[in-house]
Amino acid sequence: MGVDDVMAMVEQEGWIYSGLEPKDGRAYVCSAFVTACWKRAGLFDDLDINAPEFTPGDVYRMNFFDTETPRPP
Repeated sequence: MGVDDVMAMVEQEGWIYSGLEPKDGRAYVCSAFVTACWKRAGLFDDLDINAPEFTPGDVYRMNFFDTETPRPP
């Protein structure tokens, strides 16, 4: 497998990283972490979602929240 092949691989949620002591284990960037939290909270129903594929822009554009209700004074 060449470097081009490795760079083209899609990161899968749940990969365990090693060799980064003392931070071994799962690693998430901010948008992947938020998406993983939403996934576990059931916001995607039964859709097959891979959290690391989401960008900050994707998270920002999600339409999960009511934006029409006025905020309290």
